[in-house]
Amino acid sequence: MPVPNFLKQPLSVYMIAEQYWDLKAYPTQYVFALLALVSEDKLERDKCIELSSPEGQEEWLNYCRRPRRTILELTIDVLFELFSTIKPRSFSIASSCVPAEVVEYSTKIKKPRLGLCSNWMKHLDVGRRLYGWINKGVFKFPEPNVPLILIGPGTGLAPFRSLIQDRIARGVAGNIHLFFGCRYKEKDFLCRHEIEKWETDGHVVVYVQHKISEHRNTLRDLILSGAHIYVSGNSKNMPDNVRDSFIENVLCDLEDAKGFVKNMVQTGRYQTETW
Repeated sequence: MPVPNFLKQPLSVYMIAEQYWDLKAYPTQYVFALLALVSEDKLERDKCIELSSPEGQEEWLNYCRRPRRTILELTIDVLFELFSTIKPRSFSIASSCVPAEVVEYSTKIKKPRLGLCSNWMKHLDVGRRLYGWINKGVFKFPEPNVPLILIGPGTGLAPFRSLIQDRIARGVAGNIHLFFGCRYKEKDFLCRHEIEKWETDGHVVVYVQHKISEHRNTLRDLILSGAHIYVSGNSKNMPDNVRDSFIENVLCDLEDAKGFVKNMVQTGRYQTETW
């Protein structure tokens, strides 16, 4: 069996399956083309040829993609050709490193689940080496005594959740004003109970994201007293809309509101991180 070059030392098939192969991958049409080459059963071989052909794409979709079928029953002769390696996954760090704990949550049908990564790390041996990297974010936060205005609709909440968690854990929450929005309150309200607890405990003042103009007086006073503004989330229209709202609604009585916000950007008091 040919072995890929990235495997530098002898490993058992079990170790390779555990550490390298993506066992959740679906069989592509190329997989069925390979299986057709090694199949000894004519009916099976013909079916694989059909599923690998352009004409069989719809049937392949119905058989593999739509039911999310994975490749776990394969002939050992072509394991390395059929299994792809696990792809690195980038994600936003949404929790503080201070309260190290396993993530616990419930599915929509109330089934308890543990976080895949945090639970896996919990069971690793001390001294085990992990492969990964951390790309440094663009946000640079000031000292806790500086007021913060955080705007993070949807998954834009991620960096702010980690910041707020960290400051609460260290006992230095400070003066934080969080604007958070979602399409459907019952479906998309991320970390709802946690955010509500922050507000109840007095750590954070929470607002609905699209109501910036309704709180113009409070926000204006905060900005003029030195508050920093952070915007995180979808990079389509949201960042420009938020910026325009501050210029046209919150700071509109200033002689040069646009220039004032531009200066905030240049001095690091107005920062954005979007994707």
